[in-house]
Amino acid sequence: MNVIGVMYSEKNVERISFTLSSDFLQEFDKLADELGYKSRSHAISDAMRLFFKEKKQKEQNIEVDGFVIIAYNHHQRNILEEITHLEHHSDISIKSSLHIHVSEENCSEVIAVKGKLENVNNFANQLQSIKGILLCELVPLYFFNQQKPTDEHHH
Repeated sequence: MNVIGVMYSEKNVERISFTLSSDFLQEFDKLADELGYKSRSHAISDAMRLFFKEKKQKEQNIEVDGFVIIAYNHHQRNILEEITHLEHHSDISIKSSLHIHVSEENCSEVIAVKGKLENVNNFANQLQSIKGILLCELVPLYFFNQQKPTDEHHH
């Protein structure tokens, strides 16, 4: 199993302990409760993932999977052609896209992407610069070192 699989696996868990000030722990527990966490462990795991994400997103050469979410006015002249051109001529892999009709004028797309973080960022920036794009947000999924994929794929 690769590091990503380990980060999101519930089978391969270890119990750890560490020291915190009681005030900090009390504030953490309060926030976790406000956010709806059922367990401290789950909240700590999510906090660790965010820590990795924050640190790893500075490494532009890492391979990431993610989503680029865009909203746009579909009446804008040539916008669909420009989006399609970027999708077909970028340095990333477009895995899939989902088109959503939001209103009479506006549509949204969720584009599943894979590539070097620098190239994925460039793709999102190029989309953002298209006239008529109202929103463009990159949501990278993985910032963890990956081992070579195996033939095994389990859900």
